[in-house]
Amino acid sequence: MAKPLDIVIYPSPILEKVSEEVKFPLDNSTTTLITDMWATLAEKGIGLAAPQVGVNKQICIIHLIADARPKGKKDLNFVMINPKIVFESQVENLMVEGCLSFRRFFYEIWRPANISVEFFNEKGKKRTLKAKEWLARVIQHEIGHLQGNLFIKMGGKKIKKDDLKGREVID
Repeated sequence: MAKPLDIVIYPSPILEKVSEEVKFPLDNSTTTLITDMWATLAEKGIGLAAPQVGVNKQICIIHLIADARPKGKKDLNFVMINPKIVFESQVENLMVEGCLSFRRFFYEIWRPANISVEFFNEKGKKRTLKAKEWLARVIQHEIGHLQGNLFIKMGGKKIKKDDLKGREVID
């Protein structure tokens, strides 16, 4: 049975470590970790990386709620194992980001508007995904966790929680 895991809060050192590559086939502990990550993310956010639950593995999950899904996309709940961004557009956009591991921290961050990412699914099948705008932002944020690159260190402008009203926030 899935059990929610505790979210690691900054400044925990694991949040700034480069995560280890995952080997296939997945062992039982890794499969359980992914199941527990889904339980952890439920109702809390739109993305979660393994370091955020104290595990140094290249695994992240994405769960876009209906309002955040690009038009025409039905199901945007997926696992990315050993993800690598293989293309970043020169065009960037500015959005406000928050994070489950950084309570009450919000920053305006510039990131590439379009990306392509290669990753493996839970069965070890290699996938390539082209993403733009909102989805690209979420994927880049989660992969940043796997690389030990924290959004608060990207040179963005810190935003007070009271100033967030009416603004889209990646959390």
